[in-house]
Amino acid sequence: MKASFAAPEDVIIKKMEYYRDGGSEKHLRDVTGIISVSGGQIDRAHITKWATRLGLLDIWNAVLERLGDKK
Repeated sequence: MKASFAAPEDVIIKKMEYYRDGGSEKHLRDVTGIISVSGGQIDRAHITKWATRLGLLDIWNAVLERLGDKK
């Protein structure tokens, strides 16, 4: 049996899209939770790149602010 898993960065990007499209606060809580448990293993530059391309940069910046991260 073979299993596939999404990278946490891809899950974060998709959750930000869901938040943009539906506005459910749950998605932002999920994103901050993923980042909190993953620590420094999240590739924030990758997320920033895709957030910019997909028009999610304001949401990504709001997530970083919630985490107390200015950059």
